[in-house]
Amino acid sequence: MNPAVYVLGGPDGYRAITDDWGAASVDLDLLAGPDTLMVLMGRASAYGQPLSGTGEGDDDVQGGVLVDPERKVLLFFALEGPSVDMRTRRATLALVRAAWPGWDVRWAYGGRTGLRAYAGLDPADDPDRDKRVWESDLSETDGVALPYPGAEVTVVTLDGADRCHLVCYAFDHPVMYGPALLDWLAATTDHGAYHELTVAGLHVDTERRRVGWWLTSNQPHHDIAAARWPGWTVEFWEDRWADHRTASGGRFDPTEPDDAAALTDVRDAALQHWTPIRHGQDGIPGLAGLDHRGPVSRQGPAARAAIEEAYRSVTGG
Repeated sequence: MNPAVYVLGGPDGYRAITDDWGAASVDLDLLAGPDTLMVLMGRASAYGQPLSGTGEGDDDVQGGVLVDPERKVLLFFALEGPSVDMRTRRATLALVRAAWPGWDVRWAYGGRTGLRAYAGLDPADDPDRDKRVWESDLSETDGVALPYPGAEVTVVTLDGADRCHLVCYAFDHPVMYGPALLDWLAATTDHGAYHELTVAGLHVDTERRRVGWWLTSNQPHHDIAAARWPGWTVEFWEDRWADHRTASGGRFDPTEPDDAAALTDVRDAALQHWTPIRHGQDGIPGLAGLDHRGPVSRQGPAARAAIEEAYRSVTGG
């Protein structure tokens, strides 16, 4: 499963519903624009539960959307899809913003934690916030044929040691391991440099005790990353991988994505996503929890029109 949570704000607060398979298509759903999405997300108001501040389910939720109609804020995150892929991320976010004109479109780097924080819930209410041990074992990429296009690795570069390490991407970003990460890296392979697109990065200046990190997905409780490096200066670069390129002195220097090609690819993927498929009845992939059959199918033409208009708005053609 790829569970996602959909949250809708209203006069009675925020209500949420979950979709067991929605996280794989959150960004493609949003490219249909607010008119289509609000029709479907009306189910959150009708059937959803009040957004919880307990933190239950954080580890399982891989994508999410929060819509605040009053303030016209759209907040979302995903684990996979074109918005997470470094090659197509800028294009996807540009198209989503074009599809939601007049809205403040934001990426929730804290995942569901970020959605709850926006809704006014105290992150400290999450019982796992400070107890969470970043238990997933770090593993290097030895034995994997790297580089290859789209490799999901975290690139870690070190000043002082002049090293570049490739860490297999897991649910947690290596920054959450704190200075203990340096001992682990000392025993791993130095790759010298990395020039491919990826999904996350970390730069450590051991002499000045400074850390910079970024990612294209999300990290629950990302706001406590600095606390895991006591005595260090920690800067969160959001998705600004170019900051890492500058800091690394060329050890991380990926090829700039082709935004024109990416815009076309994302548009085509969204159009296909919103085209009905036949399995005994019409349906659209994604938004399973928001009614996967008739109502979604009926929204298809309007969704595809919105996608094409967003594409024209961004490209001018």
